[in-house]
Amino acid sequence: MSEIINDNDKDKDKDNSSGRKINFKWKDIDADAGKKSGRKLFSFRKKKTTGASKPLTKGKVLLGVLCLIVLALAGAFAYAYNSVPDVDPDASTIYSNIALSSIIYDSKGAEIDKLYYTEDREVVSIKDIPENTKNAFIAIEDKTFYKHHGLNYKRLIGAVFSKLTGRTSEISGTSTITQQLARNVFLSDIKSERTLSRKFREMIYALKIEKAYSKDEILEAYLNTIYLGYGCYGIKAAAYTYFGKEVDELSLEESAALAALPQAPDSYALLKDSEDENTTYMKSSGLYANEIAAERRDLVLDLMEEQGYIDSSEADEAKKKIADILDPHIAKKPKELTYFTDYLTDEVANDLADEYSMSLEKAERIIHTGGLRIYSTIDQDIQKAINTEFSDDWNFPYSEETPQAAMVVTEVGTGRIRAMVGGRNTSGQMLFNRATSPRQPGSSIKPLSVYSAALQKSEDYAKRGMPFPFTDFGYDRQGVYRWGKYITAGSTVVDERMFIDGEMWPLNFSRRFSGYRTFRTALQQSINTCAVKIQLQVGADYSMEMLRKYGISTIADDASEPTNDYNPAALALGAMTYGTTPLDMALAYGTFPNKGVRNSAAAYTKVTDSKGKVILEKEPEGTQVLDENVAFIMRDCLESVVSRGIAYNASIYGVQVGGKTGTTNDNYDYWFVGFTPKYSAALWIGTDHNTVMSGSSGIAALLWGRIMSQVPDVTEGEYPPQPDDVVTVYGEYYTEKTQP
Repeated sequence: MSEIINDNDKDKDKDNSSGRKINFKWKDIDADAGKKSGRKLFSFRKKKTTGASKPLTKGKVLLGVLCLIVLALAGAFAYAYNSVPDVDPDASTIYSNIALSSIIYDSKGAEIDKLYYTEDREVVSIKDIPENTKNAFIAIEDKTFYKHHGLNYKRLIGAVFSKLTGRTSEISGTSTITQQLARNVFLSDIKSERTLSRKFREMIYALKIEKAYSKDEILEAYLNTIYLGYGCYGIKAAAYTYFGKEVDELSLEESAALAALPQAPDSYALLKDSEDENTTYMKSSGLYANEIAAERRDLVLDLMEEQGYIDSSEADEAKKKIADILDPHIAKKPKELTYFTDYLTDEVANDLADEYSMSLEKAERIIHTGGLRIYSTIDQDIQKAINTEFSDDWNFPYSEETPQAAMVVTEVGTGRIRAMVGGRNTSGQMLFNRATSPRQPGSSIKPLSVYSAALQKSEDYAKRGMPFPFTDFGYDRQGVYRWGKYITAGSTVVDERMFIDGEMWPLNFSRRFSGYRTFRTALQQSINTCAVKIQLQVGADYSMEMLRKYGISTIADDASEPTNDYNPAALALGAMTYGTTPLDMALAYGTFPNKGVRNSAAAYTKVTDSKGKVILEKEPEGTQVLDENVAFIMRDCLESVVSRGIAYNASIYGVQVGGKTGTTNDNYDYWFVGFTPKYSAALWIGTDHNTVMSGSSGIAALLWGRIMSQVPDVTEGEYPPQPDDVVTVYGEYYTEKTQP
């Protein structure tokens, strides 16, 4: 056998791979001799030890297992870190992951309402949050906030160890402010889980948040997203609800009380609705102060003192009863704005869907969670006047069913809705809105489909140098006589019996016939026979087209259907298939003082996102319904309905009002639709189930005038001047082409 010699290591102890010392001793003998003699070629001698060898202890085994678990967790954490998306470094985008309330402002810029699903939350800048408020939350929730990079490793490792060893069933009490922010914003759908998986994701988000944002940005987002009990989401809502203050007005004791809430916001909520052994009744609000929160509030103050934020005297002075620091302000939906708010929400949702090619469902979700700023057109003074008068039963006729009412006020020249009330003696949300629901208009339809249509059709023929094509229908004695060459405000219209299909129809409200009338006086007295005669000469097609231009959206204009509005009962007397809405009527009558232009409705002027960027703007859209000269004459005729006709109750001192009443058969509906230089408004009174009412449409005219006279600027503005091509002949207005 070959000799194996290592001069350097001969007769020396060597370290083997096991770490034990072995004595190698060379024996100068050949292999065969060794085999024969039974002696070993090599002698392995262990170093002497004292006592027998000991087995591994349970603690060492557990430690080894834990090391393996830690390595596995570290690997899983590294893998998970790359699977979690990075956080956008733009701090404002963090709010896109949570629901923010949208705010509605009135026409003067005052906040009037909020839109949200369940969480009423607004964002406050860190600059507007007092130092004591910030320090109170840091002291109790995360005293190392400004030192760590998202995680408190000491507390975290201890909690994980307790979970793995079975000492606790949950991982809790380890979250930094950054982790809480991550949980509330990025993990809101699973934030109630107490699992390793959720904790891993929370930790990763916390690390990425710290990498993307400054400490001030993190603290601001935390305070704006934290739930603080009693329905308060964020510091702004809590400051107002509990103390009736803005955030920048919070005192030390108030700040400490709020900081006590995040651990158990429902248990520690400063307000309660019912009494128990830990509450104090507050007579001013009818609510109960939750004194159980005082103990944790005191802990906050002690920690603030311990950490050097305040001194002992400040801490002691702030330890007051919870009831002594509360001034509850519970935000309630203003019921007087419910109808308008619902309409506005629908309009914004539809416009968002159209503008950005999204579904209506998504648009509605953005409105209720996106923190939009909606600048509405509503005027609270007008809205208040309507609601005040609607609450007075003496303003309404007698009926076996409680009379309802609806009113819409629009601005002439813009179509902006300045007031909308869709009912009375109601409350709640998503109410039946009578302001946008159709009812039979009665005679209030006449200025649209009869009188202005006749003047405009005559002007159309006169422009072409053609006479008006009068027709003798055989229903009356007048036939084609005494009208003149065109239908004008001075045309003669005979109030007489008419027989259609063998029956005397229509009847006048007075049940009498007065003989010779003019176009103007027939309108002033709302004579049905004259209206039917004029409408028959105008023709159903032309009247229907005029209603479309006026924006009447509820007409039954399909002539192929067995029930439609192509008949004088509907077009001349307002017995329409579906009726009209107060909103449509208010906008339509706004045509007369606006040089013949009808504006579409607008409930807002602009909408911005949560950052202030304009995402929607509403500009008035106009439709030329009447020539300017025709609009002037028609407006003057309607003014005479109030000054010398049956609508005298609608007059307002200091301004010339124009308008028209409307009454339906059996006194089911009363209307007055009128205008001033600045406003056009429609008022409907009736019952929901067509119950007979006492009185007449004069009640509506009177209430309209009473409401509009309370509008501060109702006397402002001027009507457009007389157009150059309008002439006066024997005290009556004509266009130059239609004058007699």
